[in-house]
Amino acid sequence: MLWLPLCSLLAQSFAGHECRAFRAEYRNSFKRQLEFIVSKKPRYAWGGSNDISSGLDCSGYLYLAAKWAGVPGVTRTTACRMALGLGGWTSRPVAIDASQDCDLVFWTFSPTRQNGHVGALLKATLKDRVVAHASTLRGVVAEPLDKFPAKSLSGLRRLTIGD
Repeated sequence: MLWLPLCSLLAQSFAGHECRAFRAEYRNSFKRQLEFIVSKKPRYAWGGSNDISSGLDCSGYLYLAAKWAGVPGVTRTTACRMALGLGGWTSRPVAIDASQDCDLVFWTFSPTRQNGHVGALLKATLKDRVVAHASTLRGVVAEPLDKFPAKSLSGLRRLTIGD
């Protein structure tokens, strides 16, 4: 029975990057859940990830949206671990000018916490990028990506879950 996961891993490793993308049905459902949670305006709560009434933190927000969207294999983890692809959050780096809806956005606000904050793009066009994240002061919000200092942006990653 161990051969099935091994074959799947081998197939993914030999596939080109264009074959490893966040499947459309997961992406669409994930985006709907991200937007739904923003519309409910949950407050910020460190470690929050179970329900919007008790508050969410940045990685908990993304986890809850993925869970409600039926995205397979993701677990509750931290932004730092998400950036490494751990906890089922498999992804690949993407340039900002090639960003798409649902790409994960990572910030480093403290030199001791690389990729310490995470959000997801709700809208990614050439002129406009809107990111949703859990702000410690304002709760879960959607706002223009260019509101953040460019130097704090540590990277964008495209999910490759569900292939």
